[in-house]
Amino acid sequence: MYQKLLKPWPLRLFLRKISGFVILITGVLIVVLSGLSYYGNSVGDLVVTVDDIIKRALSLSETGEFGPEDASTMLAARGVTDIRDATYYYIPEDIREGNGIKSDTKSNMYFAYSFYLKNASDVSVSYSATIGIERVLKNLDSAIRIMILVDDDEPLIFARPRPDGTPETLEESEGSVIKKGYTTIPFTGNSFSAINQNVLELEQIQKYTIVIWLEGWDPDCTDAIMNGGLEVSMTFRILEGE
Repeated sequence: MYQKLLKPWPLRLFLRKISGFVILITGVLIVVLSGLSYYGNSVGDLVVTVDDIIKRALSLSETGEFGPEDASTMLAARGVTDIRDATYYYIPEDIREGNGIKSDTKSNMYFAYSFYLKNASDVSVSYSATIGIERVLKNLDSAIRIMILVDDDEPLIFARPRPDGTPETLEESEGSVIKKGYTTIPFTGNSFSAINQNVLELEQIQKYTIVIWLEGWDPDCTDAIMNGGLEVSMTFRILEGE
């Protein structure tokens, strides 16, 4: 059934071993997520780090607790091997629930990881988040979807635009049970804003969930991108104290 539904593009990657990825989250100034890379057939590690600064600072935790044993400047999550093409339908509706790594380890269709960001400053702070495409092999970024979930806010799904510049979308279809519709936020170039400005009050905590998959319904998801690769960074920066 699933194979039949994914038939519209004859070169469709279907349940094939395609590149893996690595997510690295490292600290520059405040918080930096860097180095999502697809290489070979493995999905690598997710590392989160935060640099300490005086007066204004952010702290990270995988558990949501920020005691001496939980708060950290670095988080690491093991990735998934043999990642396959997928679609939004296969992302669980409860993907926000729970902590830490929540990737699909049975069918290898997506990477997912949740962590917590806390304002550890003496004042409220505003911050931004930027995603950068650091390296691309075989145009793998043409079919990637990067979804960011902040607390209970609506999901933000990023993708390269269509050739005419319009956003990639997936329409609902009565004839296909797996086509769960969504609209993406297009990005061009190698750096784009994911969060323009969020405010964290004193001691406030926000939960972040990052989900990444290869969209099987994207026309660019073909055999041509097999064994491709990319590196992605996501950088959090404090904008100002309030």
